[in-house]
Amino acid sequence: MTSVNKAQTILVVEDNVLMRKLFVRCLEEGGYTVVEAEDPRLVIDLMRDVPPDLVVMDIVMPNVSGVELIKMIRADAALAATPVVAVTNLATPADKRRLTDAGFDAHVSKPIKPKDFLATIVGIMDRTLPAPAV
Repeated sequence: MTSVNKAQTILVVEDNVLMRKLFVRCLEEGGYTVVEAEDPRLVIDLMRDVPPDLVVMDIVMPNVSGVELIKMIRADAALAATPVVAVTNLATPADKRRLTDAGFDAHVSKPIKPKDFLATIVGIMDRTLPAPAV
């Protein structure tokens, strides 16, 4: 894995407090700054206030699903390019295709394996970082 720039911020959107704590712990141990959101209705405003480098998002949440939320993010010109990783129990090939079609950059199945979860995040961050100046 590539070394992590500690200035990189990841927004974790998860309504389950235990899952959110697990994601946050994994990401902080990986050197990331983490912002948490329990209520998906607050995410768009939060992303405008504290622009994340990446979003980790549950799919099945009350009030607004992750699929509805990704559509709102992709429709907003200021937020559309932000990479978003789905973390969910929905793991069939059809589910994965639906998440990709909705606009997610990657998918991690629950229950997560912390090392695999962090490797997915690092891989996405490495792909989205600008190339170093020569």
